[in-house]
Amino acid sequence: MDAGTETIGEQRALGRSPIGRSRFASGYGRGVSDFFVAGSWRNRDAIEQVLTTLDEAGASSYCFVRVGYSKDAAALAAPGGADQARLDSPAVRELFQQDLDALRSADHLLLVLPAGHAAHIEAGIAYGLGKPCYAVGPVERSETLYRIFDDMLTSTSELRHWLTKRAAAR
Repeated sequence: MDAGTETIGEQRALGRSPIGRSRFASGYGRGVSDFFVAGSWRNRDAIEQVLTTLDEAGASSYCFVRVGYSKDAAALAAPGGADQARLDSPAVRELFQQDLDALRSADHLLLVLPAGHAAHIEAGIAYGLGKPCYAVGPVERSETLYRIFDDMLTSTSELRHWLTKRAAAR
């Protein structure tokens, strides 16, 4: 089958992508960042540990806990800030678009567990876009749809080892 006529799933199964290669991927992306890091504000400490681990490995990342938002969007991105927000408000639209653009531009998605609904939706979007998806952290309960993750890591030390091993393989 010609690379131009393959579906994203077929390209992914063959280890190909129409947009190039990443130093951490197995044939995917050349995005603005290596990893889009998704998670929950309630798990901010674990997210910060994951971001530090990525930084130490030389991987770039986009994450809501570090990104610069406009004043209105930042208020929504804070813990509980969007709970009562109207979905059609300009700030919600801006926050949504900025994060979606970053997700599209990243080479991989890394979900920090435990995570909330929004982070799991981001994982589903990334999977639908054909991006490699990974999770790190304790699994509170088994979910059949966690099959979208290429690897599930239990800790930041396991993530560090995984990143080192992948970088050495390049």
